[in-house]
Amino acid sequence: MQFNEDAIQKLMQSAKDQGVFDKAVAGFVLPDGTQRVVEFNTPRDTVFDIASLTKVCPTSTLALRYILEGKLAVNTRVVDYIPELHTNYRDDICIFHLLTHSLDYRVPMKTLRTLPAKEILNALFTYQFEKAPGADFNYGNPASVLLGIILNRLTGKSLQDLGREQFFEPLGMTRSGWDPLTRDFNRIAKTQIMPTEICAFRGREIQGEIHDESAWVLRELFPVGSAGMFSCIPDLLNFVQMVLNDGTLNNVRVMPEGVLDLVSHNAFERPDCRQFIPKGTTETADACTALGWELNASKFMGTRVSPRAFGKTGFTGASIVADPIAGAAVVLLSNFTYPHREPNADRIHAFRSRISDAFFGMLL
Repeated sequence: MQFNEDAIQKLMQSAKDQGVFDKAVAGFVLPDGTQRVVEFNTPRDTVFDIASLTKVCPTSTLALRYILEGKLAVNTRVVDYIPELHTNYRDDICIFHLLTHSLDYRVPMKTLRTLPAKEILNALFTYQFEKAPGADFNYGNPASVLLGIILNRLTGKSLQDLGREQFFEPLGMTRSGWDPLTRDFNRIAKTQIMPTEICAFRGREIQGEIHDESAWVLRELFPVGSAGMFSCIPDLLNFVQMVLNDGTLNNVRVMPEGVLDLVSHNAFERPDCRQFIPKGTTETADACTALGWELNASKFMGTRVSPRAFGKTGFTGASIVADPIAGAAVVLLSNFTYPHREPNADRIHAFRSRISDAFFGMLL
């Protein structure tokens, strides 16, 4: 293929002219296994708060690792690891529902941000659902918070340590993890971290600390699985390429075989997962999500990817789009929420779609 960096630069300049962002880095995995990085007003190794990309890097991918190893299963009950869970349907909630966001949590976690950390958890543990688990697709932070707690209790290690041991060190992700300003390993200078917002809630510019308010409060207890990790384009390219290669990078196996199948097929259509969908349900059956990752979502993936394309977005302006049929991926980190967040993600979704179409169009 002919990679056209000028075309990508023009797209980024157009986004700046429209006020979508003014700093960004985009990375690309090409079908031949090489990587390309395009800088826009900031260096390639600039560290960004990747927001909800945390849900897949590392949280859900760690869970898939332990599922493939037989240490967890999609039918593992959440209450077996979180006995303080006292919601209705507590005995029916399984790992599957956390990975597919098919729990009927109707409480945006930003509404809990003024509570102490333990009270936020209690609100999740005692929530009363309107619908049974698996009856509806309802994307949000609570499922990933619960999944992170399970991973901690399964292994006795924090997500920070698990991420470092299982992914960051083996993949050479030297600028990834929580608490970049204060952690004892690979501390990052504040000048190398992109600010995310001038935050009214905290009354200051947010730079190097978790942008998501509820994750920021919960960090008092532990790194949460929903948001709060920091990373850079070179690191994320290695992570995504490992998944595209079904668990290997540079001929080194990092995960068991089978991960690519789990992240690139509709979880609700898998024969081994239909038991988790209540009989008569139609809403969830129409949802298009893999185990842990979003699947074939044109709103941010564009229209030139295959039905097996998987990816994820982050509130701060981050995204991943990977297509196993093409053997390629595009990763974007930007300062979309700086200096202030927008009412919705429409404009950044439109840009994500354009850069995805431009890149995957080059493959054609």
